[in-house]
Amino acid sequence: MQSNPLLIRNVQCAVENGHPPRRIDVLIDRGTIVSVSEADSAVSALLPQIERRIDASDLIVMPGLVNAHVHSNEAFERGLYPSLPLERWLARSYPPLGGPDVPARWHYLRAMLVACDAIRSGTVALQDDFLNPGCDHAALDHVVEAWSDSGLRVSVATTLSDRAYLDGLPHARASCELSLARELDSRSSLPVAEQSAFFVEAHRRWNGSSSGRIAIMLGPRGPQRCSDSLLHDVARLSRDHGCAVHMHVLETRLQRAASLTQPGGGFIHRLAQSGLLSPSLTINHAVWVDQSDIQAIADSGAFVTHNPLSNQRLGSGTSPVRRLLAAGVRVALGSDGPATGDTACMSAVLRAASLLHRDPDSPASEWLGPHDAWQMATQAGAGSMGLEDGWGSLAPGAPADLVLLNARHRALVPHHDTVAQWALAGGADLVDSVIVRGSILMRCGRITAFNEDQLLDEAREAGERWQRQIWPLLEQSGARLDTLIEPLLDRVRREELPGTG
Repeated sequence: MQSNPLLIRNVQCAVENGHPPRRIDVLIDRGTIVSVSEADSAVSALLPQIERRIDASDLIVMPGLVNAHVHSNEAFERGLYPSLPLERWLARSYPPLGGPDVPARWHYLRAMLVACDAIRSGTVALQDDFLNPGCDHAALDHVVEAWSDSGLRVSVATTLSDRAYLDGLPHARASCELSLARELDSRSSLPVAEQSAFFVEAHRRWNGSSSGRIAIMLGPRGPQRCSDSLLHDVARLSRDHGCAVHMHVLETRLQRAASLTQPGGGFIHRLAQSGLLSPSLTINHAVWVDQSDIQAIADSGAFVTHNPLSNQRLGSGTSPVRRLLAAGVRVALGSDGPATGDTACMSAVLRAASLLHRDPDSPASEWLGPHDAWQMATQAGAGSMGLEDGWGSLAPGAPADLVLLNARHRALVPHHDTVAQWALAGGADLVDSVIVRGSILMRCGRITAFNEDQLLDEAREAGERWQRQIWPLLEQSGARLDTLIEPLLDRVRREELPGTG
């Protein structure tokens, strides 16, 4: 956190409905907005002694974006996969038969690639569901080091699960060839006690580090991969440590079938019974929820992340965001991992969310647009991360997590509505500067928090090695499961799943 005061001088506020822009001076000290005054006012006249300043006469100040769901470990896999449904993709990217180890440094490089996307697109905070089922201490250390170096606010999840792979897929055990089943079962999860101890140690070491920018949260895998006992343990750990829980739930039709066939009354009911369905829980995707699920989520105060890019990329379906919002669910916005969303650029996610929910069979007044997506990418995302009260407001006492947009950008000519034009006409190149807790991470389009060129050179070399040495083994391992997964997908496609319409 920067200790020297920062003055953002003569900056424009965002424009909506064509109103003329206001110009203000924003004074920041110790990561917090100290004052907001009209430019050239009597208050502003008292500020010339501030040495650290930005002349922002050609810039627009806005709250930064929050990416509520990303997987940094996928950053070497952008654009790699053909058209595959989630379950076949998972068998390659996260092979249940096991994959080769990678150098710990690569975890750092992949997280920093995501950081580049994040900063350049105006993101100030994100939730990294870092998949680490082996509880590799060195891998987590390198990821946390990356996020510390990035300057961003980041919550990092630790992974937990205890159900065998075949038991997480409906009808899979009965149809799996015996030798393959034995091989899959031999790849059992670490004991739950060991996974829990890994979280506790990670929380002790890293939570609140980097002047409070880093948080550690719990990342149980989907309910299909977790026993009721484990879900109760996760709820207890969340209460004992006051931390968030980040969990994939009902992302695909196959997961909906698992919810209906596994004992316990359905995934949302199981989460409620375990004590997990609460404001501490963020449910990722929620594509295949029914109306009773939606109401239960709303009543609990839990969050949902909407990930439009990956949902469409994997053919998972369209999350019922309008029904979730109508019920009162707080819906945040995420990019998902670079292997399926193919980017961590939140400007791209803003555009997708602004356009996707426009059903021709519904009145246009019910369609979602840029301002709905903006709220998901700011206030709802901040709530999911548990950021401080006042976050996102340009007011004294609010955290100084801000972006400055280029007011002279062609997408803003003429300037009618900043949010709509950023989401629909502009993109990441609108972002001039990014400030997190008073520290400048990017200025005039150049990342200042770290050496981006040097990072990209190292990441390029590592990524090419990954492509040559690791990817063929992952593809070979995943392809072995296609003959198991495809019939399951076909069977579930033919079955009528009740209650999701």
